[in-house]
Amino acid sequence: MGTPDAPLAALEARDVLADCATVGSRIESFRLREPAAKPKLLIDRSGATPPASSAEIPEIGASDLTASVLREAIAGHGALIVRNLFSRQSTEIMRLATDKVIDACADIGSAPAPGTYFSPPENLRSIMPNKDRELGNTRNFHRESGSAMCVEAPSVAESLLQLYEHYGLKELVKEYLGESPCLTVKKWVLRRSMLPVAEAGWHQDGAFMGTDINSINMWIPLSGCGGDTGAPGMDVIPLRLYDIVSSDGAQFNWSVSDELTGKLQRDGPLKPVFNEGDAFFFDHFYLHRTQYRADFSRLRYAVETWFFGETAFPKNQIPLAW
Repeated sequence: MGTPDAPLAALEARDVLADCATVGSRIESFRLREPAAKPKLLIDRSGATPPASSAEIPEIGASDLTASVLREAIAGHGALIVRNLFSRQSTEIMRLATDKVIDACADIGSAPAPGTYFSPPENLRSIMPNKDRELGNTRNFHRESGSAMCVEAPSVAESLLQLYEHYGLKELVKEYLGESPCLTVKKWVLRRSMLPVAEAGWHQDGAFMGTDINSINMWIPLSGCGGDTGAPGMDVIPLRLYDIVSSDGAQFNWSVSDELTGKLQRDGPLKPVFNEGDAFFFDHFYLHRTQYRADFSRLRYAVETWFFGETAFPKNQIPLAW
């Protein structure tokens, strides 16, 4: 079977055209599928008590990660940090790939030749049609924020899926969700922070994905970040929330004001320190933002992969099969 890191080690030897066809098929398999009208939700919102701050994010080592441990942490705290889940070999390759994909996507206007780090499937244009400017607007957003959709580079995407399987994550997520998982085009992202760091809005991803879904996000820092490391991590409000918080007083209809987050967490947000290769799991109700300070001096790299139940997914994020 080889080492868990083998899929990434062979990244540049992959068949780009075959990977492009595979990712295109993954997208196509969900083109006409709709989520269940009334899915069985993992987080029971009926009769939920008002949130109380846990003042912490539970942490475990990689060897202790199971679906039941993940389920307990998300149900009670909204999040879980798994320390040193991925090897340094994997994170180094992912970091280099992130640079190359983001740089290639920034140069789309010059029509770069298809290759390992840029070869988007053709059906991306029809499922995110230009007439609505959805694809163009999404790409512009990522260029301006230092990120890229993973599916822009199908060989990177397929390598990551194989890596996740080698680490046992497909079975873990399947057990957690209670059904086979899918991913989405828009919520599978390679990230490289920009300096200076702009102040980002507090938000819950369910505010734009919807709430009748089952989700788990795996955010992988590819470099040390957070706290006083000099690179931005995340600011978080450590609450088990059961609904979308009001956007009153916020800049956008999907964001949350500083005033309201201050009321939810009177001691201020947590600013966890992340190691390269950790994994930060949370769901679509978790309230967070990119960590903000005026004096960050180091870039932060990360891979963000949202998983959804294959019957309880956000259609507006363009689902794809796993």
